[in-house]
Amino acid sequence: MGMAKFSYLFRLIDVNSSQELASFMDQPDVITHVALVRPKRGMFVDDIKYLLVICTPVSVLLIGVASSLMQGRKELHLYATDLSSSTEVEMSSVIGTEDGRVFMRGVHDGHLYEFHYQEKESWFGKRVHLIDHSRGAVQSLLPRFVTSGSEGA
Repeated sequence: MGMAKFSYLFRLIDVNSSQELASFMDQPDVITHVALVRPKRGMFVDDIKYLLVICTPVSVLLIGVASSLMQGRKELHLYATDLSSSTEVEMSSVIGTEDGRVFMRGVHDGHLYEFHYQEKESWFGKRVHLIDHSRGAVQSLLPRFVTSGSEGA
């Protein structure tokens, strides 16, 4: 069986004390997969030590996660990063590398995707995009409808 699906509200709960640590209520779609990964070094403020990768059937987004100790209690803080990408493929099995790269599997096509993110847009790259490593480099950057007609040829 898969992970239970959550919608509209995501809460981080301390399982030892059943106390709510943080909540995120700005997600209108059903959340199908969540993972905690390391961010790229130097990309965010120093307080953000992790990224919460939230997958829905139509998008993947990153939320910054920081923690602090206040009066002997650990507090978590969630930060909007404005790093998200729409997708036609639902994602699962998210894993991050120590250097901040984020990989995931397409649920229906089984392809290996990378959620590529960078600090600024450039002439040759968007700030955020999904790279399909199971297809050719050029094909993964083109919209699906452009390449889908040539697959049967």
